[in-house]
Amino acid sequence: MPRPMHDRSTKEGPLPSFHSCLELACAVSGMRVALIGEVGEQQWRAVHALDRAGLGISAGLRLDLVNTFCRDVTATGEAIWFGDCRQDQKRCDSPIPALHGFRSYISVPVVLADGRVFGTLCTLDPEPRVITDEIVHAMRALGAVVAEQIGAAEAHDTNDHHDSDKREPNASPESRLQASEVLNSALRQEGKEREEFIAVLAHDLRNPLQAIRVTSDLLSLSATSEAQQSLLRHLDDSADRMAELIDVTLDFARGRLGSGIALRVRPWRDLSALLANTAEQALAPYPGCPLIVELALPEVVTCDADRLSQLVSNLLINAAIHGRKGHPITLRGHADDTALVLEVRNEGVIAEASMKTLFEPFHRTGDQRLDSGLGLGLYIASQIAVSHGGALTVQSGEAIGTTFTLRMPLR
Repeated sequence: MPRPMHDRSTKEGPLPSFHSCLELACAVSGMRVALIGEVGEQQWRAVHALDRAGLGISAGLRLDLVNTFCRDVTATGEAIWFGDCRQDQKRCDSPIPALHGFRSYISVPVVLADGRVFGTLCTLDPEPRVITDEIVHAMRALGAVVAEQIGAAEAHDTNDHHDSDKREPNASPESRLQASEVLNSALRQEGKEREEFIAVLAHDLRNPLQAIRVTSDLLSLSATSEAQQSLLRHLDDSADRMAELIDVTLDFARGRLGSGIALRVRPWRDLSALLANTAEQALAPYPGCPLIVELALPEVVTCDADRLSQLVSNLLINAAIHGRKGHPITLRGHADDTALVLEVRNEGVIAEASMKTLFEPFHRTGDQRLDSGLGLGLYIASQIAVSHGGALTVQSGEAIGTTFTLRMPLR
């Protein structure tokens, strides 16, 4: 049984960013809230949180340990989970879910390499969710990733302390630079290993997800009541959302690991018609956004048409969310002697502070805390452009609106 970390001080020192792990935890569980908590003798403290359900959970939140399930998780070293507290025999009488406003919940211990229990990785949601053994297994794996990150951060802080004690006051700039390069190399390797793990985990989640789909199809054959059909539709929708998030996570991991977005390049006829259809489908959920399509692309274009459709869809959805309501969104495309050009324009304006980080992963503006996406749409669109040998750029201003432009060489 893991040893609880009762002797650990609860100083709020710097810890690594767990954002990608929390995003993946939400994708795995289908829940909208994920958080990492440090467990002390009497208190639980949120060290990182992702709240898309509006429960008011954020980093720094402190709770009495008796008002959490994390006390039992850290004491036993075992996970606790339920899809609906009202239907769970062990938890239906507990006041904790109602106290914090959730019905579905998963909590797994975060156990460091020396056996100390740092705390817990949790996901929760105000609505019931279907939880399988595969989902709990994946959450345990993510808990191990978080533990590795915390362990690496503690080791780094210890090494820095020892190095500062040993460093000669008159050390040469060359020796300091060499030490800095060694440390940076080690940190890059740690980051690469974490991203490789996330890539493998996202890939392996496809098998249990397919099992969920097959099971849902089989159950639909015998489901006779409207309530049963409604539950199965909800399960199918959740499975579709998980599949989408898994694909996006894999694309992100490939881009970060340097392998780039995978392409299936071949000559494609009538790319204009395909992208026009993509545009209509992308904006179908946004009836208040008029669409203008002006495409005059070559009859045959050698590319990965599905990936270009994904790029266009990401840009259009981004324009619909952030553009001015009621104003048209325009998709234009043409080709010159050497390049194919696609443009998506809307009347919105991007804040100057966001321009430098717009194509970085997990980029969000302040009003997107409850947005259901991973914040990877523009990053993946830019990676699709790079994989085609091109580039995605943006211009924005009050007088011109916002235009995203893909320019890629004709093959």
